Amino acid sequence: MNLDQVISEIDKLVSTYDFPISVLQDVEKRLLDYREVNYAKQQLRYLENIVTRGLVGLKDGGANDSLF
Repeated sequence: MNLDQVISEIDKLVSTYDFPISVLQDVEKRLLDYREVNYAKQQLRYLENIVTRGLVGLKDGGANDSLF
């Protein structure tokens, strides 16, 4: 998986789930500071873990939102 694919997966999660703004800001800052595929994968896993643990709900049709 290359960096663009990882970013695309992150964007899908952000578009689907209602993450707290603090989480989104943190992930965005980390990705902007260090754009490397393995680091981006770590951020993707972080967001997936939040979803898996049920800490966020689905958005109400907010499919146009994006982190980037």
